[in-house]
This record gives sequence, C-alpha cells and structure tokens, in this order.
Amino acid sequence: MPQWTTPWLAWARDNLFRRARPRAVAASVGFERAGVTRWESPVPWTADAAVLDVLLRLPLSARRKTDFALRLPNATFSADALKPDSDDRFRVSFRFPVPADTVHGDVLWNGRVLATVPVHVLTPDRFLTSLSLTSATVTARFGAGTVAATALVPDRCDGLLATAVLRCPTALAPLAELGLRVVFHDALSGHDFVAPVSLGAAQLARTEAVVAAVCPGAPRHASAWWVTWVAGERTLTSQRIHAIAASRFDAGVRVLETRFALLDATGAVRTTKVPVLGGAERVGPCFVLCGSEPGAAALCRFEITGMVNGLPDPATRREADAIVTDGPTVFVPALFDVGELTGVSGFELHLNGRLLGSASLRPVPAARLTGEGGFAPPPEFAWSAAADHELADRLKRLSG
Repeated sequence: MPQWTTPWLAWARDNLFRRARPRAVAASVGFERAGVTRWESPVPWTADAAVLDVLLRLPLSARRKTDFALRLPNATFSADALKPDSDDRFRVSFRFPVPADTVHGDVLWNGRVLATVPVHVLTPDRFLTSLSLTSATVTARFGAGTVAATALVPDRCDGLLATAVLRCPTALAPLAELGLRVVFHDALSGHDFVAPVSLGAAQLARTEAVVAAVCPGAPRHASAWWVTWVAGERTLTSQRIHAIAASRFDAGVRVLETRFALLDATGAVRTTKVPVLGGAERVGPCFVLCGSEPGAAALCRFEITGMVNGLPDPATRREADAIVTDGPTVFVPALFDVGELTGVSGFELHLNGRLLGSASLRPVPAARLTGEGGFAPPPEFAWSAAADHELADRLKRLSG
C-alpha cells in the first residue's frame, strides 16, 4: 500500500467512520411509582418500573428508535422513546421491570455496545439495614399535661405516647409496603398493645420523618413495660418503662424552695421570696417541687392550707394537682385576694397528709428589750425560705 494512503485512512477513521456511530454522553436511572417518574437511585423494589434515560450524539443515519435496545442479564428491551434534545443530541429512554438485585445494563445500537450503565436496586434487606431510629421517647399523659419519662405512677395516667425520628439514606417510601408499628408490652400480664404508624405522602418522599404512636391501652398497675419500634420484621429499638406504686413515688416528693406569686392590677404575675403585698391584688404561695425517683413522673394531688394563730384555717383550704418529675417543678396551688389573708400567717403544703413545706407571710419577729436591760423572747415562729432570705439580706447590710 502506498505510504500516502496512511494519513488519509487515519483521517477517515476519525472524521467519517466514528462520526457515523452514536456516542453516549450521559445516562440517568430512575423509577416510576403511581404514575410519577422520579430520577433517583437506587431503584426501590416497590417501584412500578425502572427507567433509563441516555443522552446520545447521533448522526443522521442513526436516528431510528428501532436501532436501540437495552440488554440486561435476563432480558433485552427495545427503546421506549427517542426524542431530540439539542443540535445533534437525542435522548433515548427505556422502561423495564425492576430487577431482583443490582445489575449492569448494556445500551445497544444495532447490536453494538454504546455504554454500560449500572442499575442499583434497593432490596428490602438493604432498606431495613439502612433505616435508623433516633431520639426515641416515651411520654406519659396525665390529664391535659404530658411528660417524657422512663418511670411513671399508673394512677391517673391516661396513656402512653411514643415518638421518634426515622432516618434513611434514601426516601422512606418503601415503609408504605413494609409497614411501621409500635408494640407496647405489659410484662406483668403479657399483653401486647400494637399501634400501627402511617406516614403521609410528604413524609414518604423525604429521608427523615418524625413519627408517633399512641398506646391503645394505659398502665393500670405496677409493672414493667416495653416499647418496641418494628419496621417490617426488623426491630429498630426497644425501651423499658417502669410503672411504680404511688406510695413509693409520693415518699420521695420534696420542696426545694418556697416563694410567693403576686398578681397586680394589670394582670402581670411576678414571684418573690419575701411577700410584699403593696400593689398586689392576689397573692399565693409558690413551691418548687421535685421527686427523688430517677426519670419518674406522676400526677399528685396536694392540699394547701392557710394558718391562723398556728391552726389550719378551713376557709383557705384548697386542693390542686401538679405533675411532679425528678426535675424542678414550679407549683402555684392557689391565689387569694389580699383581703382574704387577714390574720393568715402563712401556708402549709401537704401530700397525703404529710407536711412538705410552709411559706410564711409574716416577717421574722424581733426580740423586745426590757427595762431591766434584758429582752423578751419573740413568739414561736416557723422558719421558712422567706425568713432565710431576710436573714441573709440583714447580714449583708450589716457587713456593708
């Protein structure tokens, strides 16, 4: 062959033969679900069909849809559509059943491989393995109030609520097929209360969702409860909740601090350690309560009574409920008109007949000097947090 033909053949190969063949530019894998196409990968096994879109540079001689096919390990599929994109670029699309597992598909033109595209498939096992549950919390409901707890008193408990945050690297849509539920198990009776959890369309389309479940029953006796989150057949997490006796919880309730709540004519409420009634229309004791059982909560009924000449005053007796936890709880059992407190020296707080604390409305009495150079002792006085605050204030002024 003459030497002058070699450069011509190289030019023809680069500019004629190669230009006559399609060239793949990009590829996208997605899926169809309920008539909507989502360009996401991996393709969930619950999808109606998998779709593949390939962007190609096509010469005039290669723009027939029938020339293209997709070859998978188990079958070959013809092109579903061939649409122009821009200039000499066209998009060829394929629609095919979702494979049982991840496969590699060959895009063919007249039997020749133009590109190999991986089709990643999300199987049930992979989805459940990647699913995680965080911030799992069990909340007890007492009347209109709720509190997160790991232990509770079943008396007057109206129900249990379990909440958590679901996370997944992919959309949560497969949960609609697998199902999500919470099992509340009473260890004493052996009974299971199952609460299915349904997710809305917006939650299923996201990778994270806050979910909640209400227990169909409520604790009625001291026992251990297990709260278990289950997706499909996989247990995500399990928590233990203790239902304890009311007498055990009540024995550990104590008063951390005593204050007073004052309501003025404008409706503003303020608290103070020393009761200054000037400008106040209503006043009442304020107790900071706390329980000693770690993580426990209960609805307790307290009794507050005003003291007149050292004796309980039935006219000022009140009952009030409060949810007590192992953290500080500010509790104002009642507010009284200032005129009702004539002769009232203070208040006592009781729980099941046990005195928890007292709040004194009167300042600390002072000793009175006699003409002989001695002093008359002050009357009996119940020391309180207000008295302690007054003593500290006086010592500070003396030292200053």
